[in-house]
Amino acid sequence: SRGTLPALTGTTRGSDGGLIMGEVYNNGYPTEYGNILRLTGTGDGEILIGWSGVNGAPAPAYIRSHRDTPDAEWSEWAMLYTSLNPPPVPPDLNPVGAAIAWPSDTIPAGYALMQGQTFDKSAYPLLAIAYPSGVIPDMRGWTIKGKPISGRAVLSQEMDGNKSHSHGARALDTDLGTKGTSSFDYGNKSSDTTGGHNHSAGGQYGGDSIGGKIRVQRDGNNQLTSWNGDHAHTTWIGPHDHTVYIGPHGHAVTVDADGNEETTVKNIAFNYIVRLA
Repeated sequence: SRGTLPALTGTTRGSDGGLIMGEVYNNGYPTEYGNILRLTGTGDGEILIGWSGVNGAPAPAYIRSHRDTPDAEWSEWAMLYTSLNPPPVPPDLNPVGAAIAWPSDTIPAGYALMQGQTFDKSAYPLLAIAYPSGVIPDMRGWTIKGKPISGRAVLSQEMDGNKSHSHGARALDTDLGTKGTSSFDYGNKSSDTTGGHNHSAGGQYGGDSIGGKIRVQRDGNNQLTSWNGDHAHTTWIGPHDHTVYIGPHGHAVTVDADGNEETTVKNIAFNYIVRLA
C-alpha cells in the first residue's frame, strides 16, 4: 500500500505507472474510509472499495476513469450495485388516480384494488383530486374506453350492447308444379230397383169417357194404370284422379338467439389498482 492517496481531480493524472493501492481517509473520495486501486497507463482508472463501518455490512464500491489526452478530465464516480447493495427504489412515477392493470392478486404497498370502495380524502388528497366523490370506481369486469368527442362525461358508465343492425332471412322458393292425387278404379255401380209405382185414373167403369176400349184394373170406383215401373240404372265411375296446384311460395323463418350473456372481446383478466397518495 502507498498509504493515504489524495484524490485526483480535473486533468491531474497519477504519477506512478502500473497498479498501486492506497488508503482512503477523509481525502476527497466518495467515502470517508476505504481502499483505492489506481491503474495508470495510457489512460487511468480507479476502483474505490469503501468501508461500511459496520461489521458484516456490505461495502459500497465506486469506479471512474480518465482518458489518455492531456486535457481530459476524470469522469464522475459511478457506484457499483450488488445484490447486497441494490440501487435505491426510484420514485413512483405512476400518476395518482390512474387505473393500472396489475397481473397479480397480491397488491403492492401504497396501492388499492379498484372495487368501488370509499376512501379518506383527507388521508389521500391527491387521490381526492382524481375522484372528488371519495369513491374509487369499481373496475371489476369493466374495460376502459377513450371518452368520445361528445355525449359522455369522464367516469360515466356505458352498458354493453351491439351496434344497431338488422337481419334478413327467408326460405328459398320451390316450385312444386302441378301434382295429382292417387288413382282408384271404382268400376261399374248400380242404383237400387225401388222405382215401382202407379197412378190413379178417374172415370166410370164401362163408360166411354175413359177410352171405352181400354182395359184397366179397377180399384173401387177408380181405374188404375200399370204399376210395372220397376227398373235400374248403371252408373260408371271408373278410374280417375284430381289435380292439386301448389305452385311457388315462401315460408317465415325464425332466427334463434345465439351468443354470450354480454358482449365481450378476446381478453386476459388483470386486476385494476390505483396508487394511494
